[in-house]
Amino acid sequence: MRQTRTRDHLLSTGLKVLHARGFHACGVQDITAAAEVPKGSFYTHFDSKERFGAEVLGRYWERRAGEAIAILSDESRSPLERLKAYFESKTRARVGGPFDKGCLIGNFSAEMAGESRLVRDRLAAVFAAWTQMLAGCIREAQAAGELRASLDPDTIAAFLIDAYEGAILRSKVDRDAAALLRFESIVFSTILT
Repeated sequence: MRQTRTRDHLLSTGLKVLHARGFHACGVQDITAAAEVPKGSFYTHFDSKERFGAEVLGRYWERRAGEAIAILSDESRSPLERLKAYFESKTRARVGGPFDKGCLIGNFSAEMAGESRLVRDRLAAVFAAWTQMLAGCIREAQAAGELRASLDPDTIAAFLIDAYEGAILRSKVDRDAAALLRFESIVFSTILT
């Protein structure tokens, strides 16, 4: 395997391992064993597990951001329809389970934000970008007269993320999609109307 392919393979495999087990529940040996590469290969590409975790988080966000952009920029729908479609797609992807994994962004927020400045900074960048994407669509919905202009788009976007991540955590506990469905029901019947 060439150097870049090995690095990419470690990140892809590591994302699966860290998402399934958590950052602290697995070591570098678990990641390299799952990737079927020598442990030394890990340290050729990453100076620490912490840096590796931050890069895995970045990769996870890139995928999620790509999916979000595709839905939130679909001009064949109204802005409010796009927001609904975005959250519905996220819920649909989780309805059948498994519920034990949750969201890597939320998982790392709970597990790593208090102890790793590197991961905390990456999480802050993810939340800022996510908020900006949703706020842009909310602004479009306001301009189209679909939402009250009195709502601050950035505050509403941050609230939606906070509430959705909370619903995902609850779904991990309850092992079902009820919290996600409640989120959608309340948001689109009372807040985004």
